[in-house]
Amino acid sequence: MKLDFEYGNGLMSANLPDSTDIFIPGETVPDPECLPQDWDSLYAATLESIRHPIGMEPLCELAHKGSTVVIVIPDIVKGGNQPTSHRKVAIRACLDELYSAGVQKKDVLLLFSNGLHPRATVQEMKTILGEELFSEFYYTGQITSHDSEDYEHLVDIGYTDQGDHVIMNKYVYDADVAVLIGHTQGNPYGGYSGGYKHCATGISHWRSISAHHVPQVMHRPDFVPVSTNSLMRDKFDRQGMLMEEKMGKKFFCCDAVLDTKSRQIEINSGWAKEMQPVSWKTADKRTYVHWAEKKYDVVVFGMPTNFHYGNGMGTNPIQMMQALSAQVIRHKRVLSDHCVFIVPSICDGWFHEERWPYLRELYDMFQHDYMQTRRNTSASTGLPTHSTRSTASR
Repeated sequence: MKLDFEYGNGLMSANLPDSTDIFIPGETVPDPECLPQDWDSLYAATLESIRHPIGMEPLCELAHKGSTVVIVIPDIVKGGNQPTSHRKVAIRACLDELYSAGVQKKDVLLLFSNGLHPRATVQEMKTILGEELFSEFYYTGQITSHDSEDYEHLVDIGYTDQGDHVIMNKYVYDADVAVLIGHTQGNPYGGYSGGYKHCATGISHWRSISAHHVPQVMHRPDFVPVSTNSLMRDKFDRQGMLMEEKMGKKFFCCDAVLDTKSRQIEINSGWAKEMQPVSWKTADKRTYVHWAEKKYDVVVFGMPTNFHYGNGMGTNPIQMMQALSAQVIRHKRVLSDHCVFIVPSICDGWFHEERWPYLRELYDMFQHDYMQTRRNTSASTGLPTHSTRSTASR
């Protein structure tokens, strides 16, 4: 039995005994059927969703001639970059609907919601948007990335009732219409991406993010992977709703439930407070499949060099730990108590220090004896990321 795994910038093969019991995410137990993946079908489905939003008015009623619009787009970490990716289709559908309402192109800004991730490079912008959208907006200065330290373009809107300090992007705050293009994909700690998670993590300040991306919130004794009832999820929602309250407008969300290959299963638009639970119902059908009856002894996880957080993630040891710990969380229900991970990766010592200038210092800290202490704890470890092709075997 031959299987291929991501490795470096390509693939490597492994020959396994024909008797091996193999589990491949999205294949052994198929994802819910995705929508037809041709552009016309996806555009029509997206436009239908935009025109019939959940819990709020459609875009054509929110916008008019003279309206300023910011379309907030997830960065390279999530969502797929195929020609028919949700971002590419949804941005085009939203633009067409806005233009039909009289909005002028000069009044539209495309904003990458990278939060505390590195700001989008020009090449990443092209990859995410495609050549056509990129060329339409980049050369007129209408594409930018959120910068959590650019205080000229941040607004301090105060505190949630939980005491979380919320500072948000000023372009979004000032716009007449704020569109969030999101993906409903399982996140180990935060439930599902999209909705209020998008704005709470993507267009806020490090103080806001430090209210939820911290051990006392993420590593609680009651932690359940991909839970929509966690403290972390609650903080996302409260921060997002405070943004709406202070802006005096609702975010117009256009979220797609995605499968293992980032294909659209379902598209929902509207007010996050009412739209999120609808998306979660379908997303649950993909995430909570009944495959926990078997326990697997070995996980083979192909680690490409250019992984979700950027080029070099698959060679940077700190980023590799983040990716692997997330796989433990994602697949824990099917892992035996003494499961072994086999990870093919080109470990050539490249940290990509331009992208992650702080990680070599962190890595060096872990080489000292005083860091090699183990504390008794039941908490899970690792930061959320998205899995590549992985195979579990018994």
